[in-house]
Amino acid sequence: MSDYVASVEGAELRKWVFSPMFFNSIDWTETDQFDRPIGEVAPYLNDERVFGVHLWNAKTNQHNREGDSLISRLSDPPDRFPPLASLADRYDTDKNRRAGNRHFYARIFDRLLSSRRFSLRRLLEIGLCRGLSRDSSAETSPIGLWRSYFPFGHVIGVDRDNFSRFDSERFTSFACDQSKKEELRAIAAKLGPASLDVVIDDGSHASFDQQLTLLEFFPLLEKGGWYFIQALDWQPPGEDNERIALTKTLLREIQQHGSTRSADPLGLSALADEMQEILFLTAIMNWSAQICSAALSLFANAGKRVCQLNEMTFGQGVLVAKWEAVIEGRGL
Repeated sequence: MSDYVASVEGAELRKWVFSPMFFNSIDWTETDQFDRPIGEVAPYLNDERVFGVHLWNAKTNQHNREGDSLISRLSDPPDRFPPLASLADRYDTDKNRRAGNRHFYARIFDRLLSSRRFSLRRLLEIGLCRGLSRDSSAETSPIGLWRSYFPFGHVIGVDRDNFSRFDSERFTSFACDQSKKEELRAIAAKLGPASLDVVIDDGSHASFDQQLTLLEFFPLLEKGGWYFIQALDWQPPGEDNERIALTKTLLREIQQHGSTRSADPLGLSALADEMQEILFLTAIMNWSAQICSAALSLFANAGKRVCQLNEMTFGQGVLVAKWEAVIEGRGL
């Protein structure tokens, strides 16, 4: 084949021929890299120019396949790179099928974020208390879940409590009351515009807090980033719906009319042009004879930022069909 491509007759194929290194990011002289943990080989794998990794079997056949080495994980991808829906069951988070309210949001996050598993740089989650008590380990909490699923990603946690004792090379915490604009802005100033791939609001769930946080943190997303808000149908006691409309109500009005129609004292309409498309999607998961809500969403493409919404809903079949139809229709 090489001789043919080099000949006059095969000249037209040359534009389709690439160096082996175009596909094999680890050179045959660098096979020792396969013995390193995956988190240490980001320069080789987390590069948009990389199309794959050749295992150089003759040279790596004797390498240890145990532990967290790159060769170990590549040797058994289904087990060592499980989907988020399965991985979440190993952690103390209500994003799985067994902890807390068992919302199983992981199934939705997996659908929407799996394509960025090895390219995601920074994820911020608001609300760390579930699964991260003062006596727990970061490795068993949502922090550990996101760090495991996104091996090259940096996780940023925001919570009213101080979790700085868990700060590390791949985790940064901020103590913040999301009902206070000045505290949110202080964090936003440290992070900078277009610095995040994903924002997840699993904080107080109060409409005022959700909307204030959305206004301050949405500009932190890079183009095409995702913004999730969980539990849109639940409000903490004491919320005044006359003073401020539900977040879901305002976002649905933006979706349908291009601006808000209900009480919007914070001015959520200001973000309308930044959200190319808003979709409310609901998937239902039957688990242990109960119906668990699982999703939500709203996203944008064509280079604009994405806003992702979670919605607590109870129902059967038809909602699942709706979710699947949207997924197929948008090629996700």
